[in-house]
Amino acid sequence: MASTKGTKKAGKSRFFTNIESTTLALGNSRDGPVPAACEPNDEAWTRLGKPRAGDWLAEKDESGQTFSSYRRTMGDYRVPGKHNATILLVPLGARSVDVHLPNPPPPSTSSRKTFSPSSHPSLPQPSFKRCPRFLPFLVDYARAFFTGMEIELLDTEVGSTSAGKQLSLKRVSSRENEFGAPQYLLSDLMDLVRRPKGYHYYCRLGITLEDIYPGEDWNYVFGQADVMERVGVFSFARHSPLFYDGVHATEALDPETRLLSDARQAKWLRNCLHTMTHEIGHMFGIRHCIYYHCLLNGSNGPHDSAGSTFMCPVDLRKLLHALSTVPRNKGEHPCALERYRAMLQVWRAVLREFGGGEGAGE
Repeated sequence: MASTKGTKKAGKSRFFTNIESTTLALGNSRDGPVPAACEPNDEAWTRLGKPRAGDWLAEKDESGQTFSSYRRTMGDYRVPGKHNATILLVPLGARSVDVHLPNPPPPSTSSRKTFSPSSHPSLPQPSFKRCPRFLPFLVDYARAFFTGMEIELLDTEVGSTSAGKQLSLKRVSSRENEFGAPQYLLSDLMDLVRRPKGYHYYCRLGITLEDIYPGEDWNYVFGQADVMERVGVFSFARHSPLFYDGVHATEALDPETRLLSDARQAKWLRNCLHTMTHEIGHMFGIRHCIYYHCLLNGSNGPHDSAGSTFMCPVDLRKLLHALSTVPRNKGEHPCALERYRAMLQVWRAVLREFGGGEGAGE
């Protein structure tokens, strides 16, 4: 599994800080010519230096993944193909009944408690129906980023009521976070994401407004993916500008209360798109990057010195290789320029929807 935030763990990482080493990561002569979009260029790509204290790479043991290693590992059977070229996005915790969350208690210094619904009798199952602005952009950006793939958004409120019950968080294990709100266990959430039937799904990603954690030794994660099963979950919660004020994501996005300006919502959406594509990238078999500032860098949060909105040349080559097997790409690498143009169209749509006010592009 791969994650983007956790408790500290002493680690020893390798760092590739010269052009020769990072060029080797792009592959060897047996891998064929490097696509023009993936040519190393110090003006376009910034190589990682020594991590700062508190960075992911200062605390985690990451050995990296070259393109040659990726190509051997993926082979012909782990990449998308004729019958499984769809990414499924699964909203978690959606229900048609929407109730405001209670005011959260102040952060407690006491030991963490297991969450009990009886302690919050008015607590709802948060619904994306109350805050629908983000979902279309998730679908459109995934379609642009993973060009050639079909993107489906599971509608839990259309069709049989049993579908909605399957994705309810009622039976998901949880505990209280530092604000006394429920924080849900990732392994149970992934079980929910596995439930929708369909052999045409290459990977499945759960999306939730709730805070999440992978185990008792972790404080939280933004998202996590099981690379082998190609199942993952990511959370909107801690990307919210108001999370550390104790405001739940549902309330922060409520169009009636308008606690956030359009510009701050746009910045929140940008961070969510970052995490979504990061986790789907893992499900395409791409490990954390240690070569350049890259979308696939591991991160210990917003203050980590690594990271980027885009993939570095090493990981972009991996993605283009995987997408070349998608039927709509006809056995060829998709055009990187057309891919970037499609991504740009989504960002322009975000600006039209939310406006380009102060804070939107930060």
